[in-house]
Amino acid sequence: MPTSHESTDVPAWPVYDLTVHDDGRVVASGPLISTSGHATRASAIEIVADAAARLGRAVRATATEPGGVIWPLIVAPDGEVSEVPVDRSQTTKLTRRQARRKARAAAAAERSAPRPGARPETETYAEPMAEVRNHLEEGRADRASTLATLLDEQATGVLGVSHPETLRIREVRARAAALAGDRIGGIQLYRDVAERWYYQREAEQAEAVANSAELLWRGITDVEEALSAGVAVIRMRGLVPGRAGEALAAVLAHRERLLDAQEKRAPERREHPVTVPPGPRVQRPAPIWERPAVNTRR
Repeated sequence: MPTSHESTDVPAWPVYDLTVHDDGRVVASGPLISTSGHATRASAIEIVADAAARLGRAVRATATEPGGVIWPLIVAPDGEVSEVPVDRSQTTKLTRRQARRKARAAAAAERSAPRPGARPETETYAEPMAEVRNHLEEGRADRASTLATLLDEQATGVLGVSHPETLRIREVRARAAALAGDRIGGIQLYRDVAERWYYQREAEQAEAVANSAELLWRGITDVEEALSAGVAVIRMRGLVPGRAGEALAAVLAHRERLLDAQEKRAPERREHPVTVPPGPRVQRPAPIWERPAVNTRR
């Protein structure tokens, strides 16, 4: 089998498990996908390839045969599968008892996989969030934003939209979105996180996130964009007004300055109106009742 990806080029996270049963059915599980059974190996690979496509890169997978042989794999976004070169004389092989135990565990995981609305108690996102932060530190804001969005969506479905872990992920997503150029989207995400912390009576967290949203908003120099983004900031500050309402007063004052700047620009737009030259006049056919009557009498 050709190897088109060097294993050293593929990050350690995520790793997907492909457990092959005696009847040929394959259970696929791992981050960003739901645990599910597949009739063929090809269909299980498609699920992993789809996750790779969303991440924009190849991912790792571990396939376990019914007899216990383990195959380290790399799955590309286009579905190409490569074997990670290993010393087959030292290939890990499970005992039949271990293989059966692993297959039972995979089947149990499939049965207990989260359904829409389900809320498992724990889910660890430390490794993928470390990858998001690494992308941000290395200046890869677009990749960080894509991965953070996927993690936010998964955490929302697994833990709930207001779970503390979900909110922490969404806060990083907001930062990544802003650095990727979507400042309004970042502000709206920050607002959502701040409000949800507020409703959970976590005033300190709510204030910290609200400050991030406001700081991002004040950095927008385009008047129209700033006024559009300000709707979310003012709504947020209505719930999280800061000490003695000072933060709310400050954002309202900033909006007034933006409105004044917008008004000052209005005469310039009136003095230099954009004119659209008229297009060619289209000769329309006259309706029936406008056409001269045709004398059909002979």
